[in-house]
Amino acid sequence: MTTIIANTQTNHRARSLFLLVVAAASIGLLVVLRPLIQAAALPELHPVPRVDLDIKYQVLALALALVNLLITYVLFPTNFRRFARMGNSQVHPVPVKVLGINAKDTWRGVGINFAVVITLVTSVFLYLNVLKGDLSAVGSAVIGFAPFILIFAALNAFTEEAITRFTVVVGFEGVVPRSAVVLISALLFGLPHYFGTPGGVVGVLMAGFIAWLLAKSIQETEGVWWSWFIHFLQDMVIFMAFFAVL
Repeated sequence: MTTIIANTQTNHRARSLFLLVVAAASIGLLVVLRPLIQAAALPELHPVPRVDLDIKYQVLALALALVNLLITYVLFPTNFRRFARMGNSQVHPVPVKVLGINAKDTWRGVGINFAVVITLVTSVFLYLNVLKGDLSAVGSAVIGFAPFILIFAALNAFTEEAITRFTVVVGFEGVVPRSAVVLISALLFGLPHYFGTPGGVVGVLMAGFIAWLLAKSIQETEGVWWSWFIHFLQDMVIFMAFFAVL
């Protein structure tokens, strides 16, 4: 019996590591996907080059995310079904006093608080570094590109949450301590943001912290709502800023 349990645990770890390799490779592909699309000279889908590029990117990235989710389900069907839901926002979080997260709080309160704070921080960063303190074009960008901003933000949040958060939480639940799982997600999501927006070391730290928090939310609520929603808000203000400077 001991041998069977040991073999099962070893097999579980092997599947977890395989899933991590798949996720890491997928993130690597996402980093270079836009240049690959541009080099491929695919048929034009929209007259605005940035919109055209993002349509192609989001469709291909979504397909990659679905492949990751399929592999995750095949390898870990029980954990997949456990976490593939909205989650329970009334549960109490594991306290993190330095962040003001207390045991008496609920994830509803924690989620709302961090959704507001993180979105404000992202907005200030974009205002200073992308918009250069000029908000004059934001209104026209929102009016002219609102459907694309919302759809791209929703799809991008889904794709990145599926690959860097959901698969990690599902694949490593019960294999390593939960504190290690959230760090794996933070590294997987944070490091590629060295080349993103925000970028550099600041981008890595910001993205890594968000990844840690959102992975924690999936673990503790046993669902993806807060993870996706907070990510969606960040992507929404990012796309608003990008379209404002077209």
